[in-house]
Amino acid sequence: MNDQSETIKQLNLGQGNTPLIRLYNLEKKLSWKGQLWAKCEYQNPTGSFKDRGSVAEILKALKENKKGIVCASTGNMAASLSAYAARASLRCIVVLPKGTPNSKLQQAIITGAKLVAINGNYDSCVGKAEELAKEKNYLLCGDYETRRIGQRMIGEELAQSKVKIDGFICPVGNGTVGCAISEGFATYKKYPTFIGVQGKGADPLVQAFNKTLSPFTPIRNPQTVASAMNVGNPLDGEITLYWIRKTKGQMISVTDKEILSAQKYLATTEGIFVEPAAAATIVALFKLSQRTTNLVVILTGHGLKGGVLRMAIQDKQPRRVDPKGLRPGEFGDTISTQIPQRRRPEERQSKQQVLRDKFGREIPADFIR
Repeated sequence: MNDQSETIKQLNLGQGNTPLIRLYNLEKKLSWKGQLWAKCEYQNPTGSFKDRGSVAEILKALKENKKGIVCASTGNMAASLSAYAARASLRCIVVLPKGTPNSKLQQAIITGAKLVAINGNYDSCVGKAEELAKEKNYLLCGDYETRRIGQRMIGEELAQSKVKIDGFICPVGNGTVGCAISEGFATYKKYPTFIGVQGKGADPLVQAFNKTLSPFTPIRNPQTVASAMNVGNPLDGEITLYWIRKTKGQMISVTDKEILSAQKYLATTEGIFVEPAAAATIVALFKLSQRTTNLVVILTGHGLKGGVLRMAIQDKQPRRVDPKGLRPGEFGDTISTQIPQRRRPEERQSKQQVLRDKFGREIPADFIR
């Protein structure tokens, strides 16, 4: 693996070049005079935009002859890095907060990552990951410059598209992907408006933007339903604020209720199921007063990665019923709670001893079929 292009070819799992699709139904619902587009990053191999940056970090680990990698993650990065580490035959350690959705951990587990769960939030995990990287001489991966370089391809792909893009809306956790997209556009001397979204309760950059503060003030115990945005001290926070202000953008705060409602709304309106962090971009659309521009929402991750579906199906959630107590037709006319199986000969013999007719007489074995 000396030649980098050959290495990239061997690591490739099909990441990048994700679809850019027009959201016709949303345009009608919102009476949008411009065009609304979605960059479908959830169609990357592990279901999120993280795959683009993971390739760049794995390449760096191989170049530096590291035996493994370590990262802090709330789920998406764990799934992505563990997959590409397996591809490169590298060990992978993931430090994550206890309570991370099981659906986000399954990919990391199946691809062989070692999970280290700690009490605390994402910011606490970053510190632990740094300790392990030094202790084991592993490459520290995460939302750092190398990953940002890999994710610039999103902006470059958008810049090369035939669509005239006035701005984009992106969820902000550490802020890395939004900055990377802006840098990718800048490569082509394009500077579309960067609109960032954070969950209320985990929105230090929104507060800093509204008060024109710099540096921002971290939030010690961030709380939002969107685990991918549950970051109180964004690693690329200052760079995010720089690009927001440079492109005359804005930061928008959205509530948990709004996020979960938007998750369902996008699914029922456009047939697209995304994770809560990605759904936050749809909430931002509703909050914008200017509706004459061409905007792209960055749909960062798949909905199947978002943990228990608390979203807005609660009003239609089926009742929990003991299968033994089901009545015919209660959930349809053809309910079967048990699949009949063919009995073995010895089981037939035992049945002969217990089956009787209505007069109490034993039923011969020949009658049991």
